[in-house]
Amino acid sequence: MNRYPRKQLTLGNIEISPLITAEEIGYTSSEEELSQILRTFKFRDILIQLAKINLLLQRGNDFEYDEIALKEYFCKPVVLNRIDTSSSLRGRFIFNRQSTLRLLSECVSVSDPYSNITFDKADSRYNLLKCYLIANSLLDDGNSTSNITSQEEISKRVIVDSIPTMDYAINTSLEYRAKFIMVRSAEYLSRLVDAAKIHLGIEVNQTFFQEIELRIKDYQHLVYSILAAYWKFSPLEVMWRDPSRDSSVFFDTSSVPDLIPLYEKLLPHICISINDLNDEAKKFLRLKNEFLLWRKYPLVKISENQILCIDFYFLLEKLQTGVFWIIRDILEKRCRGDGQKIISLWGDIFEDYATSAIIRGIDAQVPPIEKCVTSLQYHQKEKKECTDIAVSGNETLILLECKSPILRAETKFSGDLDKFDTELKDKIVEGERPKKAKGIKQLCNAIQSLFHIDETQRKSIIEIDISRISKVYPVLVLFDRMFSAPLMNRYLDSEYERLMKGIELKGDLNIKPLTVLTIEDLESLEPYLSDTPFHVHLDNWMQWRASRNSNDKLSFSSFLYPLNS
Repeated sequence: MNRYPRKQLTLGNIEISPLITAEEIGYTSSEEELSQILRTFKFRDILIQLAKINLLLQRGNDFEYDEIALKEYFCKPVVLNRIDTSSSLRGRFIFNRQSTLRLLSECVSVSDPYSNITFDKADSRYNLLKCYLIANSLLDDGNSTSNITSQEEISKRVIVDSIPTMDYAINTSLEYRAKFIMVRSAEYLSRLVDAAKIHLGIEVNQTFFQEIELRIKDYQHLVYSILAAYWKFSPLEVMWRDPSRDSSVFFDTSSVPDLIPLYEKLLPHICISINDLNDEAKKFLRLKNEFLLWRKYPLVKISENQILCIDFYFLLEKLQTGVFWIIRDILEKRCRGDGQKIISLWGDIFEDYATSAIIRGIDAQVPPIEKCVTSLQYHQKEKKECTDIAVSGNETLILLECKSPILRAETKFSGDLDKFDTELKDKIVEGERPKKAKGIKQLCNAIQSLFHIDETQRKSIIEIDISRISKVYPVLVLFDRMFSAPLMNRYLDSEYERLMKGIELKGDLNIKPLTVLTIEDLESLEPYLSDTPFHVHLDNWMQWRASRNSNDKLSFSSFLYPLNS
C-alpha cells in the first residue's frame, strides 16, 4: 500500500519541520532492528520511561524547551553536535507522541521482563534515542504517492494517512483540552440521561450503576482525580536517574483511603495489570499502529496501589465517549437493538450541544449583531426542515449542519481510499438515497430552496428576512477530531462544489466555500463570538487560508491555534 509521508504531520495542526529520522543521523532503520534494540531493555523500566516521555509531550506547555531537554538527556554528544551544526537538522524534532505510542506498543510485545538493562547508564539512553529515530523513519514507509497521478486521489491519500495522526496531535495544552472535555462530557451525559428516558424509556443512570456499581458522575470524578495528579508533570520527572524516584509518576490509589472501594470498581474498565499487557496486545495486532491497546487501557497497574498513566488524552476520552460506549454495550447486551437506538440518540444530542455553544456565544453579543435560529423550517405547509442551525446578520446568513458520524474502525484506520470515500459520502456528503440527504447535500438543498433563480420556487423562513441576504456561509460541524486532518476541508469543499454544480441561484449573491468545524473548534470559538460576529471569523479564516498556498491544506483548528495556545 502506498503511504503518504506522515512524519511532518506528527504534531497535527501545528506547522513544524519534519521529524529527524535514523537515516539522517547515519543509522539504518527497519522493523527488525527496532525490535532487536527494544528486546534488550527491561520491560518494566522501558514501559515507565516511555510513558513518562509521552506524558511530558502531552503537557503541551513548551514543545521547544522539552525537546531540547530530552535531546540533551538521550543524545550522544556526537549526535547533538551533528544536529546543532547542520542547517537541515537544527531546530527539528525527534521526540513526538506518535512514535512514543509506537514504541510503547512494541516494547509490550518484545521487551524482556528479566533484563538488567535500565536507564541509569548513558548507553541505554542512547539506544532509546536510536529507537525514536527508527520509529520516526517508519512513520513514512517511503512509497509516498509516486504512482498516483490524480490530484484528487493524492488529496484522499493524504487524508486517510493523516487521520490517525490527528488523534495524536497536540494542538492545545492539556489543561485547555481537559477543561472543554469535562464541560462537554457533563453536558452530553446529562442530555443523554434525559433524552433516553423521554424517547426510549431507558433509565441510563440506573442501568450504568447496576452494571458498574458506580454512578456516572462518580465514574467521571474518579477519572479526573487520576488525571489531576499529573498536572505539574515536568521534564525533571523524565530524567530522574534514581529508579526509586519513579514513584513520582504513579497514582497511588491508597492516597485517599475512603475512595479505594470506588477505584476498585473503576479500574477494571480502564486499567490493565502490567503482567497482562502482552496477552492483551495480541488482540490488536491487526491495527497495531492505531494503539487500540492504549485507547482501551490508558492506565497500567504497576503494583498493588501504583497506577501508571500511559496517555493523558486517551484517559480524557474515558470521561465522555468511554462512558457512552459502556452504556451502549450494556444496553445492547440487555436488549438487542437498544445499543443502536442510543447511538442514533447520540447524534441528536450532538446537534443540541453544538447549538447551545453557538447560542451562548451569539447571545453574549453587545449590542446584538447576529441572531441564532435553531431547527430552521420553511414557511410552507409541509414544515420541512431547512438546516439544523442558522445565524443571520444584516446581510449575512450562516447555514450549519451538525453531524456526529461514527466511522467504522476498519474504515477510519485502514488507509483504504475506496472504503473511506464510500462511507464518507454516505454519512456526511450526501447520503445513500436522494430523499434522505445528509450533511453537505442538506446545505446545498437549503441554499437552492432559499435562493433559487426562479422566484416562484423559492421558500421562505419565518424568523429570517431572506430578501436582504447577500452573503451565505455553508458550515459543517462534525464531532470527530479526524475532520481536522490536512486537506479534509478542501476535499469536503470540493464535494460541496460538485453537488452545487447545475444549481442556478439569484444574482448578486455571494456563496462562500464550505467551512468544516469540529466540536473542539466550536468550543474554542464560543468565547470570541461575543466580541466578533461569527461571519467575521469565517471571513478571517478564508483570508488566512488564501494568504499562503500551504494553508489550503490546513484546518480551521490551525487558524484557531493562536487563540488556544
